Amino acid sequence: MDKILITGATGNVGLTTLKLLESKKYPGIEVVAAVRDIERARKIEGVENCNFCHFEFDEPSTYDAALEGVSKIVLIRPNQVTDVTRYIFPFLAKAEKAGVKQLVFISIVGAERNRIFANHRTENHIKKLNIPTTILRPSLYMQNLSTLHRHDIQEHDKINIPGGIGLVNYIDVRDVAEAIVTILMNPGHEHQAYEITGPEAMDFYQIARIFSNELGREIKYTRPSAIKFVRQKLLDKKQMLYVLTLSLLYNAARSGKMNYVNDVFQNITGHGPRNITDFIHDYRDCWIKTDPKIESPKKRKLYRSKK
Repeated sequence: MDKILITGATGNVGLTTLKLLESKKYPGIEVVAAVRDIERARKIEGVENCNFCHFEFDEPSTYDAALEGVSKIVLIRPNQVTDVTRYIFPFLAKAEKAGVKQLVFISIVGAERNRIFANHRTENHIKKLNIPTTILRPSLYMQNLSTLHRHDIQEHDKINIPGGIGLVNYIDVRDVAEAIVTILMNPGHEHQAYEITGPEAMDFYQIARIFSNELGREIKYTRPSAIKFVRQKLLDKKQMLYVLTLSLLYNAARSGKMNYVNDVFQNITGHGPRNITDFIHDYRDCWIKTDPKIESPKKRKLYRSKK
């Protein structure tokens, strides 16, 4: 019996990975989602019957119970946990002492080169542990377009991203989750670091055209400066360090450092990743305009169907 603990299990990557593992129903596998609020987590569609444990990186008293019987960990650092020396490292020390046999750490593209990233420090620390580890460095998530940038696209028909004319190799979170599950279920990935990208690199003008074609209205790429982007997201009450990290990643795209793709995902899973056209089609309801006069979710649903 393998017991897999997923931290950050209600976040973008964690939740998608949790749902995928649960849907596979692997024999001899128990999956536990580590969350701050179990009752709130149970209200998320599709995971109400999952196993949950109370866990907080900044509450060491929750470590032992969360790690009980755990053989594998999917480590996802919440954006708000930036002091990794104080909160992530002690948890990893407990995991090592508990005899965890495999660790899959979800980092970010370029973390191995950029010391400003908290994931850079975490990666270096993990390499010193006596736990077989796989570091996964996904490129920018397509789902940023349906979460962080959703309102701009839905309500203002704009992509406000400081990417200049650079190209970006977006990857779908669903593919990241598949890579994680494949690594967990198949030997041979220990002591490896993988960077995974989507199947194509394109600029935001191209992405805006795909949105326009799918949604049937013009979506414009505004090409804001990095300063304007950061200022606006802070006004929108987004977390400062998350916004700054994302700005650095968009700067990498702007400077041409994401103008490439690789076949790592194909090598891991045996097939290619999703493209952004399919992603936008699958998530198109996120950007359907709503009538501000229509208040109830039921009426909004009817409004969308008429459109």
